[in-house]
Amino acid sequence: MNTIILLAVLAVGANWQAELPTIQKAGERNGCVKDDLCLLVAIRIQENGEKGTEFGVLHPKAKGKGLDVQAGWAAATIMKHHKRYDSNKVTDGFIYSLADRYCPKADDPEGNANWKKNVPKIYRKIKRELDR
Repeated sequence: MNTIILLAVLAVGANWQAELPTIQKAGERNGCVKDDLCLLVAIRIQENGEKGTEFGVLHPKAKGKGLDVQAGWAAATIMKHHKRYDSNKVTDGFIYSLADRYCPKADDPEGNANWKKNVPKIYRKIKRELDR
């Protein structure tokens, strides 16, 4: 089990140990390592979706298709957004910008505001735990 992802989950008190190998594999398959993998876990924690929408991905090709597909779509979204944002670093600005794509304000104003408030906090908490 990846130490980063385990510490990330422990940092926020989540109990998703059974999901960790799937999230890690889906993340790595899409290029999510280190900080991006921590962000992927932060998204999982924020979205907290039920089976089939674990990462909140509602596209018909992902919704209801399982954790691996949900995590893969979320990971691919992170990596594609790095190209759009023209940065390889995870910063608050990157996360706020990602929020507008992942949970658009026009579709869900409250969700967008919550995403911008919570995902950076969760991500920073994970990073603090890893840096200890």
